[in-house]
Amino acid sequence: MKKKIWIETLSVLAISIVLAFFVGCEKKEPPQAPTGLNSYVSGSTIKVSWNSVEDADYYHVEYPSDYIWHTETVYGTSFTDYSPDEGTNYYYVSARNEYGYSESRETTCYYSGNNGGGGNGGGGSTTILAPTGVSADVSGSRVCVTWNSVSNASYYKVYRASSSSGSYSVIASSTSNTYYYDASPNTNNYYKVTAVNSSGTESEKSDYAYCYYSSGGGGGGGGGTTVPDAPTGVNAENYGNAMLPDIRISWNSVSNATSYKVYRSTSANGSYSQIGSSTTNTFLSDSNPRQGYNYYKVKAFNNAGGSSYSSYAVYNYDPGSQLSPCPVHYTSHTATSYQITLRWTNPTTYGCGTPTTAYLRVRNPDSGVYADLQTLSGSATSASFSYGMWADSEGYVYCGIITENSAGTSGGLPLVYNWKTNTWYGGNGKQYTEMMEMEELIFSHINQ
Repeated sequence: MKKKIWIETLSVLAISIVLAFFVGCEKKEPPQAPTGLNSYVSGSTIKVSWNSVEDADYYHVEYPSDYIWHTETVYGTSFTDYSPDEGTNYYYVSARNEYGYSESRETTCYYSGNNGGGGNGGGGSTTILAPTGVSADVSGSRVCVTWNSVSNASYYKVYRASSSSGSYSVIASSTSNTYYYDASPNTNNYYKVTAVNSSGTESEKSDYAYCYYSSGGGGGGGGGTTVPDAPTGVNAENYGNAMLPDIRISWNSVSNATSYKVYRSTSANGSYSQIGSSTTNTFLSDSNPRQGYNYYKVKAFNNAGGSSYSSYAVYNYDPGSQLSPCPVHYTSHTATSYQITLRWTNPTTYGCGTPTTAYLRVRNPDSGVYADLQTLSGSATSASFSYGMWADSEGYVYCGIITENSAGTSGGLPLVYNWKTNTWYGGNGKQYTEMMEMEELIFSHINQ
């Protein structure tokens, strides 16, 4: 009888040990990265949504606004930005639980104040931007109207009036091209264009483009007036700065010209599109240049028509070289029993410079002073190091990436890894505690 009880006791003990083993070996991993990210304009806000992630306790939404990284903790699967910036807004979403957090996933959404904007998938946005770069020129017995393509546009409508402030009537109701030939032009023609999306929503009308047409010779006659010569002395300079560019295109006055039009391209021999409206001045400002090389040409106009293109002027708009980098965005970081690997991206949003150098920075556990363990290229996106000697007595390792260029350094918060608990803290501008805020100062201003 005692033997039977002893065997039963051993059996219960064995089962308990097995259960304890499986409970102790339960998989402790961070959740997967969110999928199905979408963002769209809703009134004066931007809505961001994503699919639910299994095992996620909550989510972090990180985004730059007014040149500051913001972090929001979200317990659902959607987030509303009530104060989006003008232009493209960037959102990074990661899933979190007690064992860590996933890689971030990005979505972008363009916001244009009263004009609305479009998200990365277009779903849910009921507004669409008006076309830009509208131009009108005589082409034989017709007038050719051209404009820039609009994102999410299904087709375009072309309107015409006999004066700039007159009543505009539709002359083309559903063209999928970014040009239209007006086969029955008036003498004075003012054109505006709208874009229409797949929901049937029509944008506001564009700025007008003017074209004089003379039936006596395809724009060539008109009381002895001749077509003006092409402008000379075309020049382009930035009268603003990296944050608020003002590329001033200027040229010499042309005899018999009554107005001028300025055109822009990304290459010297590329396709040129008109920027702004016609001007009677001998200069025009481009406040929205493309990053990189901008090539400008000018035409002169009068009642007889337009000149040929001028020679081009070029301006290289490179805000990245004039602004210090923003803090890196950590995409993932992993640790083995002896090595830490950091991975990151360099923000390219408005106000962030392009880094030329990156430093892997690690804190000495004895002195509390950070040292630059590795010097990397500004385009680097990963770095690894053995962390044994850098862990303090409680198991914490403080490390991170600082970038710089000639304009300054990025600053930022370090990442903190505890090898005893396999837990990560900090990074990406998250200021969890007063201690971490102080750590940011030490990390960003190395004192060797």
